[in-house]
Amino acid sequence: MSRMPIALQQSNRRQRLLDSAGSLFCRWGFDKTSMDDIARETGISKGAVYLEFPNKDALFRAVLHWEFARYTADWLRRFEEDAENWNFARMVQHSLAAVDANPFVKALMMRDHRLFGRFLRRDKELFGLAISMRAELFGQLQEIGALRDDVPAPTLAYLVSVTGYGLIAGAEVVPDENKVPFAEALRAWGLLLDRALAPAHARNRKAARAFLISMVEKMQAALRNLDQRPREKDGAT
Repeated sequence: MSRMPIALQQSNRRQRLLDSAGSLFCRWGFDKTSMDDIARETGISKGAVYLEFPNKDALFRAVLHWEFARYTADWLRRFEEDAENWNFARMVQHSLAAVDANPFVKALMMRDHRLFGRFLRRDKELFGLAISMRAELFGQLQEIGALRDDVPAPTLAYLVSVTGYGLIAGAEVVPDENKVPFAEALRAWGLLLDRALAPAHARNRKAARAFLISMVEKMQAALRNLDQRPREKDGAT
């Protein structure tokens, strides 16, 4: 029987590490999870863990990128499977539904300090990437007449981002008797966004769909570049 190619072995090992580390970070948080814990959970040696990642910061950052790539792929799948014509509200609805389906990304959006600990205060690169990509998409939608253009695209990106995070995080602070089912809240919020942000006669819905797909693909490429870029070996744990 032929042996698995070394490159494939390394790829499988890296994926196992990312999956196991993500599970432990969600369970115990960044500060309380050690490289020893991750090695035991994955079933490989601690030395093999350090061959892939120089320290816990680098591993955690890679998990962020891995899980965010999963989220963006899920968002795109939901959007592509939606038989209705494109509109701004459905784009955002599918985005937030994909966030809600991914525990790691949901905690990221909610800024769960138990999970992210000191790392969250130091590394804001992923937040900046997400908002800048959204601003770029909104600018393109304004240019083709699919989105109102009397509010700057970066401002719209900021407002949609922070209100979306608030919608996700609200379940953690609102009393049970006042909560609304997440799907119902998404639908209502989407309707409000459509009324507020879509022009009376939105144009180029097919082009808007193409822009969305290209934006997601660009986001995924940027995540790969972030993960592969050399970094200083700080914060080893």
